[in-house]
Amino acid sequence: MSDQARGPQPIAGGAHVEPTFADVNRDVLATLRPPGNVYFAWMSVVGLILTCGILAWTYQVFYGMGAAGKRTPQMWAMYITTFVFWIGIGHAGTLISAVLYLFRARWRTSIYRAAEAMTIFAVLTAGLFPLIHAGRMWFAYFLLPYPNQRDLWPNFKSPLVWDVFAISTYLSISTVFFIVGLVPDIAALRDASTGWRRRVYGMLALGWEGSDRQWRHYRRAYGLFAALATPLVLSVHSVVSWDFAMALVPGWHSTLFAPFFVDGAIFSGFAMVLVLVLPMRHFFGLHAYIRDRHLDAMAKLILVTGLVLTYFYICELFIAWYSGDHFEKASLFWRLTGTYS
Repeated sequence: MSDQARGPQPIAGGAHVEPTFADVNRDVLATLRPPGNVYFAWMSVVGLILTCGILAWTYQVFYGMGAAGKRTPQMWAMYITTFVFWIGIGHAGTLISAVLYLFRARWRTSIYRAAEAMTIFAVLTAGLFPLIHAGRMWFAYFLLPYPNQRDLWPNFKSPLVWDVFAISTYLSISTVFFIVGLVPDIAALRDASTGWRRRVYGMLALGWEGSDRQWRHYRRAYGLFAALATPLVLSVHSVVSWDFAMALVPGWHSTLFAPFFVDGAIFSGFAMVLVLVLPMRHFFGLHAYIRDRHLDAMAKLILVTGLVLTYFYICELFIAWYSGDHFEKASLFWRLTGTYS
């Protein structure tokens, strides 16, 4: 890759020349060049995996949930763990964009857009699993509260209904937050494009010209959505944790689960952001923008949340021992020494 595509270069002594707005626009727009053969090869692999997943789901539809091993008492199994995984990694985007924005952590500016995009796709993927678990996906709208001639109403005591509301709320706010933040970037794309792309970007840019008045309203709107999105970081994964905590299962029926899940979501989310940012930094030559100090800040947050997770694991073991509940102790020892330990 040429030096022009790699952005501002380090000068003698290891210092960096701070890029101008024109440099930023040029170097970021350079990443939108047509993809090569390697990209299409990876897309072929991803398409093959997607096809296998669709075929497996079709088989389940025809032969029932038992084909996936879903029978009493294991009614969720891998579906709920995969759902929790995708919801968890989707939390980092909101945390980096909203929470760190409110705390004025300026180091977030180089990575927050990638984290926001990851959040949208992760939550969309997570939303598939309650639908898949419903069995007959085309009847999934029964989970929504709407007047109907069947005199049916969702059972709001069901965690499946809670998940629907949690996902829809989180996805709605995160999507609007993402789109609002993209408006100035789309305007830059509009100015650098021609033909039909310029018209499409022009519509998406919503007439953005970069005036003082527009920036003032933009900051107000962005701050408002950041304030709305911040409680979702805590509330959404707390609701997800109650899928487990509301069950009268030894080892699960605990108030520890909500903060445990929230911290685990932030931990895994930041780890996934690193997984995305490091290859992007290398292949697109964005070393001048995604610097070591950004990676170091994320690594510190991963370290802190990892230590908090360790504390929760210790609390879980201590509570099982200190409670004196024979079922709690039996469940704990089975997890440590049983068949699946």
